[in-house]
Amino acid sequence: MTGLELRYTLVADGPGDRALLPILTWLLRQLADVGGWALVPQFFDPRPLDDPPSTLADRIARALELFPCGILFVHRDAETSTRQDRVQEIEQALPSGAGPHVCVVPVRMTEAWLLIDQRAIRTAAGNPNGTHALAMPALPTVESIPDPKHMLRSLLLQATAFRGRRRSKFEREVSQRVQRVAELIEDFRPLRELPAFQEFEHATRCTVLKWVRNRSRG
Repeated sequence: MTGLELRYTLVADGPGDRALLPILTWLLRQLADVGGWALVPQFFDPRPLDDPPSTLADRIARALELFPCGILFVHRDAETSTRQDRVQEIEQALPSGAGPHVCVVPVRMTEAWLLIDQRAIRTAAGNPNGTHALAMPALPTVESIPDPKHMLRSLLLQATAFRGRRRSKFEREVSQRVQRVAELIEDFRPLRELPAFQEFEHATRCTVLKWVRNRSRG
């Protein structure tokens, strides 16, 4: 399989969704079936378009048009809904005859999957050797945190130990710092303790196996 590639597209649900790409890439690399394949991530964010699609179905259709791929990942945060409700919403929005796809539904938000690595948070905050205690949540509780986005941003601010103007400047850059946390985490295995991630990994594994079989037949 050397020299072949798996091109995959992530359909964004919000501006911070790029932070999911390192997780998708890490997970795909864990699958022996794509061990010899080059992984090519693609990210679809409708906001820069002149006529951005307003519905999930339209976002998916534009993503497939602009970023053809072997596997489509569609993200929706669970937020106040259940994971099952969001999965059903995605499945209903997919076009007829949609190819291999995976629903990416963190509970409650993407940021919950980034609350696992204190070192990455300190480094993303620009203070890797900081000693100020961070109120990191226990791993089994991250899916029950009402607002993981707020918690992660608060942890980043705590990690800087900045005051005054430096703190204000950091607050304006915090979205980029969140992305940096995702890039700095080298091992997402702790997420395997979380039910939502377990379901996501299982769905990804099944989809990749199906995709590999189809490629082999072709």
